[in-house]
Amino acid sequence: MRPAFLFNKLTNERYPLNQSVSKIGRDQTNNISITNDHYVSRHHAWVLQMQGAYWVEDLGSTNGTLLNGDILSERRQVAAGDRLTFGKTELLFVVE
Repeated sequence: MRPAFLFNKLTNERYPLNQSVSKIGRDQTNNISITNDHYVSRHHAWVLQMQGAYWVEDLGSTNGTLLNGDILSERRQVAAGDRLTFGKTELLFVVE
């Protein structure tokens, strides 16, 4: 499977997705910790690697997770160029 990462265009931060489960949230224990956005829940969402693809799933966050502007209601597969929004933070899904 090709390596991928989430990219924040505003801060130029890259968050590698190099584990089978990459947890995203405000809490420091997450693989991807977004501490400067109080709209992000402590344990907001995760990106999973399975069946040779990447998937995103909201973990019951307060403000929801968006995939290309649509609210996630179930686990969805992500593709290169997709926009994932956690709180007010938008990250781009990039495949290397």
